[in-house]
Amino acid sequence: MTTIHIRKHLNSDTLHLPELKPLIGKTVEIIAREARATAPGTSPYDAFFALAGQDVVAADAYKQLRAASVLRSSSLPA
Repeated sequence: MTTIHIRKHLNSDTLHLPELKPLIGKTVEIIAREARATAPGTSPYDAFFALAGQDVVAADAYKQLRAASVLRSSSLPA
C-alpha cells in the first residue's frame, strides 16, 4: 500500500496534485482534514524534551536497587 502525505494551502475547490500521478488508475481513499496549527511550546513532547540533560534519577534509590541486585546475584549458585 502506498501512502502519500500532501500538505497544501487550499485556494480553490479545484486541485492540481502532481504527487498523485503514481496512483492514477488505482482505487484510492482521499481524506481532507484541516491541519492543526501548533504554536511553539504547545507540543505534547515539550515536557519530554525539557528533561533532556537533567538528572532525574534519585541517587539513593539507585544505590538501594544496585545493592539489592548485588546481594541476590551473589547468593545464586555458580
